[in-house]
Amino acid sequence: MKKTIVVLLTVAVLACTCIGCGNAAAPEGADASGASSEDSSVVNLMDLYSIEDPGDVTYDQRTALYMPVLESDEHYADGARHFFSVLYGKEGKGVYMYNVEIFEEAEQATAYREQAGAGKTDGVAFITESDENFFIEMESFIPDLQTMIDNLMESGMMELD
Repeated sequence: MKKTIVVLLTVAVLACTCIGCGNAAAPEGADASGASSEDSSVVNLMDLYSIEDPGDVTYDQRTALYMPVLESDEHYADGARHFFSVLYGKEGKGVYMYNVEIFEEAEQATAYREQAGAGKTDGVAFITESDENFFIEMESFIPDLQTMIDNLMESGMMELD
């Protein structure tokens, strides 16, 4: 029961991250699974969109997750087709997160941003960002970054290579 509540809260929080948070502090770098600091600072999201690591965030882990938006999802009617989360951690704690939703058309992404009242758009992409304050606020439900990743994967997301 507790695990179900945590998963539901995690999904709800991700849906609500449209309000995002601010920024955090000098990249050490890592690959999608958290490897070395010599790897690229660009995360390719299945050739649908790419993001650059936040330049002012120190991290030792980077994990990119993906989930298609299914026709049965009410967000599908808004034009959303793909959902990505890129999470950054330092010493096991979350320090930054991008959520990227890919829409069929740029106008749909813009309309969704206007409805959400936060975030930014770049063509067909709607992007929200959350800093370490988001993770601090969620710590009583999600004590560390790995728990958040596990919960997101249990909700249907899969890790990108």
